[in-house]
Amino acid sequence: MPSAGVLEELIEESFTSAFNHHAAGRLDAAEEDYRLILAMEEHHAPAQHYLGVLLHQCGRHEEGLALMHEAARSTAANADWCNDLGNVLFALERFDEASLAYGQALALRPDDAQLWTNLGATRRAQQQLQPAIDACEQALLRDPQCLPALHHLAEIYTRLGDRMQSSRYQCLAFVLPPHEGKSRELLAVSFYFLGRLDEAAEVCRAWLQEEPHHPIARHMHAAYAGLPSDTVPRDYIERRFDDYADHFDSNLVAHLDYRGPQVLGEILPCVLQGVSPANVLDAGCGTGLCAPVLAPHALALEGVDLSANMLRHAAQHPQYSTLAQADAVEWMAARPARYGLIAACDVLIYCGQLASFFTAAHLALQAGGHLIFTVELAGEESDTPYLLHPSGRFRHQRRYVEDCLQAAGLEALLVREESLRVELQQPVPGLVVVARR
Repeated sequence: MPSAGVLEELIEESFTSAFNHHAAGRLDAAEEDYRLILAMEEHHAPAQHYLGVLLHQCGRHEEGLALMHEAARSTAANADWCNDLGNVLFALERFDEASLAYGQALALRPDDAQLWTNLGATRRAQQQLQPAIDACEQALLRDPQCLPALHHLAEIYTRLGDRMQSSRYQCLAFVLPPHEGKSRELLAVSFYFLGRLDEAAEVCRAWLQEEPHHPIARHMHAAYAGLPSDTVPRDYIERRFDDYADHFDSNLVAHLDYRGPQVLGEILPCVLQGVSPANVLDAGCGTGLCAPVLAPHALALEGVDLSANMLRHAAQHPQYSTLAQADAVEWMAARPARYGLIAACDVLIYCGQLASFFTAAHLALQAGGHLIFTVELAGEESDTPYLLHPSGRFRHQRRYVEDCLQAAGLEALLVREESLRVELQQPVPGLVVVARR
């Protein structure tokens, strides 16, 4: 019979061998070594614990749990072992017991972000959403870059219907390094959502170094960096809205509470009361959201847009007599005195200077014809006539809009402040304007 010292050395070597086999996934060899240890020392707690984990991995759950509990009873409390026990119980959907195990681990190591995350995941599985939020927030206090906690919080807030908070945690998770392989556009948007404009601009600046002529990188770099701009480049519009078109209506209406067509539908019957139907132009028609509210006032309804994919969706609206891929200003300039009504809903937010649009509209309108349009409203803190907002859209001063209308020979009949959309859970200030030639 070996001496106590030799036996202890043999057990130690066997445990090292078992643990290495276990870590490498050689479970049969690991089990053999664990059992050899237990044959030499029946209550060797580490061998009991890790053999219990191994048996769980092999589907022998109750046998494994029995060994893990026995190991816990025979030695001082160990945070890692309590966590292992919690993980096994969680996998078996024994969430009440898993919560107790994670709680015991946290009593021993309260500053461990992963333990708080595991407890949060368990509370979430128990449908205890507020305790789950509390636990995950405790994890983030210890480690603000704890990715699993961020993901749990995003999913919990989605379930609670809080899109803003869910998006915030999704963005916090997405902007964590490494950035390689991630969409640069989504990275920049995520930084923007978090209010980290310098980092959003830097993403686009680096993007431009690789693709100097990329329209989205070029335009959004200007927007995030606060650079002066007079208009949104045409290639940006085409690229952006071709990509957006398939989900444009649902995103705009359901997620941004977009009310443009609704507001036009409220105003037009009042403004055009007693006015005979005429040719109508839906300038920048997009997917055709405004077609149903413009059609009652139209002898013929024409729609133009720069995005071919948007027009493909607009074609599903039977109210249009003509749809064309064209620049609205060029289209109007080529059709003098053709229209009794021109609508530009959510179009001038992609124009900085408005003089060319209003001049072309004046040319295309019949005498007494009407122009109805929307813009986003710049705050009083801005001392410029218009500015490119970090959203990538322009915002205009009310006085500038009115001055441009007057200079183009258009009389403003109605200028009403109206928010047409919500962004970052805040209403975006805007104007609805009706003018007459």
